[in-house]
Amino acid sequence: AELNSNENYLFSDGSNINEINRYQLGTTSATADVISNSGLTGSCTAFKVSPFSSTTLFVGTSNGKLFRVTNSTGVSPTFTEITGNSFIGSISSIAFGATENDILVTFHNYGVTSVFYSSNAGGNWQNKEGNLPDLPVKAVMVNPLNPNEVILGTELGVWGTPNFNDANPSWSRAQNGMKDAKVMSFDLRTADNTILAATHGRGLFTGQFTADDSTLSSKDNTLNNLVKVYPTVSNGNFKISGSAQIRE
Repeated sequence: AELNSNENYLFSDGSNINEINRYQLGTTSATADVISNSGLTGSCTAFKVSPFSSTTLFVGTSNGKLFRVTNSTGVSPTFTEITGNSFIGSISSIAFGATENDILVTFHNYGVTSVFYSSNAGGNWQNKEGNLPDLPVKAVMVNPLNPNEVILGTELGVWGTPNFNDANPSWSRAQNGMKDAKVMSFDLRTADNTILAATHGRGLFTGQFTADDSTLSSKDNTLNNLVKVYPTVSNGNFKISGSAQIRE
């Protein structure tokens, strides 16, 4: 579901496969009206109201289709399909960069490309999976102070890249105490660029975006004397000892 707080509408997956339920908030009736399109051939798995146009809704489906719906709160919404040629699987989240032309889409299936980006409103799509392992991606967010930094909520915590604009971004884990919890969604407090990550099983975590080249997307470690093997001369038996830093 997705709340359009500017227009006071709530959108959710419809009862039938080609329908979206639309609730007008603040009215005496809690009954939804339905907007539909024949192109919706899968259930709706991701919604995102455009932060640049309050009546434009983006919808992702279980069979990998993506739609831009203009006039979504009006009498006659218009559906435009902007599905990428390489989209396979179920769309899990939709996000934006600096403009409505900059669209990010993620998928939460195994064995598929999980991250795509378009710089021209869905006209063309780029594979941005890079070195990300084969795992479901549930959420995505762009650093508003540094658009080259993007973070992902995945089956195994938060992953981030400081070089999203590269053809093959380098992703690394950035969970910082979250461990292997599944991250289902992100939210951003724009007043101080604090990110809220909601997990499945480990509660809520926060972090903060800055304008630095890399903040949440990587963690620096001093890799000195982390593992010791002894004795240096043995009769075939030896011991391996890890420091407390590894166990952290």
